[in-house]
Amino acid sequence: MTGSGGDAMNCCARCHGILRIKLAFIAVAAALLLWAWARPGQLAAQQSATDRLVASLQLRVKVYPQDYAGYDQLGAAYIQKGRETGDATYYELAKQALDKSLDFVSHDPAAAAAKTHMAVVAMGEHRFEEALQWAEDALALGFGDPSPWAIVGDALTDMGRYDEAQAAYSKLRNLNGPSNQVNGICYEHDSRLAYLRFISGDAQGAIQLMRTAIQTAVSLHMPAENIAWSDYQLGEICFRSGDLTGAEQAYQAGLTTDSGSYRNIAGLAEVRAVQGRYEEAIQLYQRAIAVIPYPMFAAALYDLYLKVDRQADAKKEQDLIEFISNLNPINQRLFYRDLALFYADHDLKLKESVELAQEELNVRQDIYTWDILAWVLYKNARYQEAAVAAQKALSMGTKDALLLFHAGMIYQRLGDTAKAQDCLGQALSINRHFHILYANDAGKMIGSRGQEQINGRSE
Repeated sequence: MTGSGGDAMNCCARCHGILRIKLAFIAVAAALLLWAWARPGQLAAQQSATDRLVASLQLRVKVYPQDYAGYDQLGAAYIQKGRETGDATYYELAKQALDKSLDFVSHDPAAAAAKTHMAVVAMGEHRFEEALQWAEDALALGFGDPSPWAIVGDALTDMGRYDEAQAAYSKLRNLNGPSNQVNGICYEHDSRLAYLRFISGDAQGAIQLMRTAIQTAVSLHMPAENIAWSDYQLGEICFRSGDLTGAEQAYQAGLTTDSGSYRNIAGLAEVRAVQGRYEEAIQLYQRAIAVIPYPMFAAALYDLYLKVDRQADAKKEQDLIEFISNLNPINQRLFYRDLALFYADHDLKLKESVELAQEELNVRQDIYTWDILAWVLYKNARYQEAAVAAQKALSMGTKDALLLFHAGMIYQRLGDTAKAQDCLGQALSINRHFHILYANDAGKMIGSRGQEQINGRSE
């Protein structure tokens, strides 16, 4: 949910939910995709199940080469495999299979499934305009399933069009049952709306919605990893809101449900880091990276290694970050802002950090992209431009300490001490442990009087 995002909550964060395509002959594949979209990543046993499904579907389309439903299911299975492994090349395989399906059926309502899956692929590759178009095309076929509205909302969210996203999510209503019936559509609606509540400054409302979504997931007996993903989202909101106890409880709940939930492992690592339990945090990040080597995890581990003066280990994490982020054109697009933030945080390749942030802004105009652009401009001594970007990052009233810290540092450089003190004070008031390195810097900047005011507000 932070600027490194994810995926975050971004790509990474914010790409969760359920796809309920109701054609009987694609029920298994739709369920598979549903859980893939809701939670990128799976346990090894589930990966093996996906491998078997891929092999079975490959054989099916070989035997029946005009089976459009088979190609659609194969595309869904490839998407799942991509989510499990973090290997973006599976998205390309998914596109090939889905293209085949649409070669046979493209204007019939039966094409809604493949077009919805194409929207998921586009979201996974951060091609948000295309995702929006595919989802709208699926809806235009008139099949009657509201699930594509979830992807419409997700795409609009990543494009920074929040009012339109909320309107799209409002279309997530069960059309085939009582309005008070708890079902997967309720989960889609509540889990997504929670993110919009958070960035609108209503952290408590976001927490309540996520808890409701988790209750729905449990009552519907959703797969363990789906519930664990929801616990992770709750943990992120709690952490950003300064509730470390709530964050730890949510991450632990996710790991109790699914011990292989790498995002909850990394979330718990972040809690342990701000608690000063550095060795435990290092081990947890190492576990998470062993499952999926996301740059944001490696960057956090880099900071920890610096904190405990393990420079050689930190350099290895830098090498890993750069390798993953530049592995192929898709990875480059996926990790523009992770790499930009890493470079800016550590005064590395600062000119390149601006280029990366601007590339990200070309495809994603959400508040976290504006925040990272503001930060890299600040690090490049382009303070006036940084302030403009920071204003856009704070335009929704988001109660995120890191956003406020970045803005505070920018205003300090511009000589606007009052604004700087206000932003830094708000950051520490929201979460005095918001970052392993920057929280102390913020405390030093506001001085003892500011700390007393923060303590007074917190009591």
